[in-house]
Amino acid sequence: MEFYMIELNTIPLVPIDSMNETHLEEVEIINTLLTQLQAKADFVVISKTFEELLEHMQEHFATEEKMMQDAHYPSFRMHKADHDKVLNETRYAEMEWRNRKEIDALKAYFEEEILTWLDQHIKAMDTPMADFLGTKHARYGL
Repeated sequence: MEFYMIELNTIPLVPIDSMNETHLEEVEIINTLLTQLQAKADFVVISKTFEELLEHMQEHFATEEKMMQDAHYPSFRMHKADHDKVLNETRYAEMEWRNRKEIDALKAYFEEEILTWLDQHIKAMDTPMADFLGTKHARYGL
């Protein structure tokens, strides 16, 4: 199986620096996890990084959702639903990892699902949201 990592310079950028920083932090955790999976690291090591990723995702999504709610972003529900979907899928993948300890299955989940989702989510969901927030900020001094 080929080894994939996310090149930081390929992450789509949005017009809000704090969002870009959060995305890059998350990618670094994902890359650490992928490296550990590739090296067939110890179960405890991989599990700890996975927990760190889930915590980061929860904080990341909660922060974006608060920004959207505060700005009365019209696509809030759709955006939140996408967050909820990937968070639930990732929690399920973590449960499967803990129960089965299958490195290749977890690696495949990240390479085949998360990498694609992240790119698409930033382009289709985060960019329009950041554009809206930037326009609202400029217009209303928020």
